Formats: sequence, structure tokens, C-alpha cells
Amino acid sequence: MENSTALTSDSGTLACMSELSGPLAAIAAEHRGLVTRQIARARHISPSVVAAALRTQALHRLRPGIFVDQRVWAATQAHDRFALLVRGVLLGHPHWLASHHAALALHGLPLFGVNTSLVDVAAAVTTSKRRAGLHVHVATPAQRALIKDPESMAVSVVDACLLTAADHGFVSGVVAMDAAVKRRETTVDALSTGLSSSAIRYGAEQARASIEAIDPKCESPGETRTRIILTAAGLDVRSQVSLSDAEGFIGRVDFLVADRVVVEFDGAIKYDGLDGKRALMEEKRREERLRDAGFRVVRVTWADLTRAEVLVARIRGYLAAA
Repeated sequence: MENSTALTSDSGTLACMSELSGPLAAIAAEHRGLVTRQIARARHISPSVVAAALRTQALHRLRPGIFVDQRVWAATQAHDRFALLVRGVLLGHPHWLASHHAALALHGLPLFGVNTSLVDVAAAVTTSKRRAGLHVHVATPAQRALIKDPESMAVSVVDACLLTAADHGFVSGVVAMDAAVKRRETTVDALSTGLSSSAIRYGAEQARASIEAIDPKCESPGETRTRIILTAAGLDVRSQVSLSDAEGFIGRVDFLVADRVVVEFDGAIKYDGLDGKRALMEEKRREERLRDAGFRVVRVTWADLTRAEVLVARIRGYLAAA
């Protein structure tokens, strides 16, 4: 029997959902919350049981024939939900490897500017095939070797970064490559060598440009995006610069432009509670010291990155006035 439970949905409203139980719960427990129609059928679970779980919201549909325990879905952060979809696709096809940005998701690397309704996979096929929400690519010899390894679920980090850059563009590539190199999951040389030996035809120049723009000092996709905008505008930018004054070390700033303007990217910073208030006071004191030392300080949010020309004009204005 399914147990009815009140959960808070993404919108913050309460929704009455049923707790997954019985054979479907057993499947979900074995596969990190995932259930497929194929596995249910193999265990002689009636389609009506799956339909009932969907109707009562015990299961959440990821794509036709692939589902996830609603509790797992609700507890998964938005940026990790695509990885759930990818794992669900692979669950029904053990001889496929996640590729492109689907592989980035499984490697835990950041995604930016990609289509998360599309899952790319590599398989031992002779012709690439595409259907709704799925693109099956012809695996390279190296990828075919990985397919034979039951522990492998994705193409290499190098392949994932290069293919994402080639298919989704320069910015998507740099965001992934910055993170991969910073985490020491690959190197600039490995990416360059990988591109030289790859079969990438379309988008190779985008991938090459992404490699040339790598800066592993950037600590988040937001910082990478900020740096790309500033350098594209022709500004002299240095990342993660340590600054001091007469009192000593002030701190390490995200970017220093022309040695005069400090640019800090603010992501989802929260200053709630006692610790948050203390952090806010420390941040204000740090900024005061930077200004007293003669630096102008520009704080950048995700919203600012959608108005690049305004951001650049503001920084140029500070430089002109300095």
C-alpha cells in the first residue's frame, strides 16, 4: 500500500504525494531512485501499477519509460536533475556511454548553455541516430573500449569537454574546461592532444578557442563567464589576485582589471543567521579597505552577465575616472 505524505514542491506549495512502496520501491532502492518500464516489465509488475504510482505522484516521469522516485526528485538540486535523466537513459542501455554534456553531468562538471532536454550517448553503432530527446553517436575506438568496461558510464573528461565545446560553443566549453583543469581531472595539454587526435570536424575551432581561454584560477561558472566578458571587451584582467594595504593582507579578489578596478562575482551568497551577519560585516570591512587602498569595487551577479555591455561600460567608467 502507498503511504500519503505531504512534501514541499519546488514552488514552495504543499503537494500531497504518495510514498513509493512494494516492488517499485525495491527497484528504486537498487538504482538510486530510478525505475524503468523495462525493468518493471522484467519483474512482472503490471503497467497499471506503474500508472497508479504516476497518478498518485509516487513516481516522477523523466522521459517515456523512465521514472524516478518523487522523493528523490524533490530532494535533488536543480543542477543535478539532468544527471538523473542521463542515468535513467543508461539504465535501460548498459552498452551506451553518456557523451557530450551528458558526460559532463556524470563527471560532476558544470553545465552552461547546453540543452538539458537532450541526452547524448556514444554506442557501438555504425550510424548516428537522433530521436526526441536522444542523440546516439558512433563511438570512437577508445570509447568502444570503455563500453566494454561495466564500471564506465561516460566518455572521458577530455572527450566530454571537447564535444561540448564543439556542439554547444565557446562559453559552454570554457566553463567545463576551467572546472576540469582546476579539479585536476585533466590538463590543458591533454585537451590539446585530445583535440588533435579526435575525429571532431564541426566545431573544432570552437573547441580549440575554448582550450586557449582556459583559466583554472576561476572558481565557478559565474567567474568564468565574467572573465570571458571582460577579456572579450579587451580589458586587462587578472584572476584571483591577492591584495594588501598598510595593515597587511586584505584578501584575494576574483579579478583585478588594469590594476585599478576590483571585480567580484557574487553567486547565491546568503547572509542569514548569526554566521551570515558576521560574514556580511567581514565582507563590508574588506570592501572598505579595498576602497581606502584606492581600488574601485564592482560586484557582479548573474543578472549583470545578461547585460554585458552595461557591465563593461561601468568598469570602463571607473578606469577613466581613476
